[in-house]
Amino acid sequence: MRSPELLTPWLNPELPWQQGVVDRLASLGHQEKLPHALLLTGAKGLGKTQLAATLAAGLLCKEPTFNPCGSCEACRLVGGGAYGDFRWIAPDEGKRAIGVDAIRAAVTFMQQTPAYGSHKLLVIEPAEAMTPAAANALLKTLEEPPGQALLILVSHRPGELPATVRSRCQHFTLPNPTRSATVTWLVERTACSAEVAEQAYLLAQAQPLTAERLIQNEELRVKGALIDALGELLDGGKAASEALAALNGYDLDVILEAALLSVEQRLYNPVDAPDSRVNFYRRDKILQWLVANRKGINFGRDMILPELGQLLATEI
Repeated sequence: MRSPELLTPWLNPELPWQQGVVDRLASLGHQEKLPHALLLTGAKGLGKTQLAATLAAGLLCKEPTFNPCGSCEACRLVGGGAYGDFRWIAPDEGKRAIGVDAIRAAVTFMQQTPAYGSHKLLVIEPAEAMTPAAANALLKTLEEPPGQALLILVSHRPGELPATVRSRCQHFTLPNPTRSATVTWLVERTACSAEVAEQAYLLAQAQPLTAERLIQNEELRVKGALIDALGELLDGGKAASEALAALNGYDLDVILEAALLSVEQRLYNPVDAPDSRVNFYRRDKILQWLVANRKGINFGRDMILPELGQLLATEI
């Protein structure tokens, strides 16, 4: 179950780029035409997790407005992680995958008669973290949900979900706000300057909530320096051994995200040089490795960093 503070969406301001999807879902909810399985997709940093929590809380709220009131008994129970007909499945701490046992337990939960109201509700986030066995264990419930069951799958990378899972869900994709709209929103939300908002927008790869976090946590300088260092390494300006020493102070997720950004920038904006084709293939191989490790299970620093260093030092 997700921690209670992330299940209190009524404390968060509305996100303007979500409004179109929110209106569609609200309309379906008021007409009692919500599909039994929803797949919420879009880039990271758009608030899909918040939207899933808002939708779940709104459906379980005692007020007939679809938006959670935040004060009724159902809202208080949901916010405290104690609502008996609601489950939120995510990878266990320190892990990257959702295993088959967790999904089987969730399926059993969904098959039970609702104890509090009319709905049994399950959120899986991120859905692409399910192992193949876990995804297969969910198929029958997706196809033939019991009673008033509702499943919400949240996915940053829906292409990594099995087609059998995607085909059983109705998709709702959050749009990316424009650059100018994001910068304006960041300035209003954080009281930062337009220049800082622009920098955050670029470092966050156009992800509004990621950019907001970078500003609020004062991470702009640190992340910018990390991306620059990885960029120098990718361009051959630093030895792999130097890079590994520089990376030791960072969390693995931060390293992988920054490395992905550095590689992608160079793949899609290659420098015109005699060795550009060679570097393209080298960077492409590194990118494939990084993406694969983003999907890894229980990997450790002692394995990731040496492999990254070896790849960076390899000439294709």
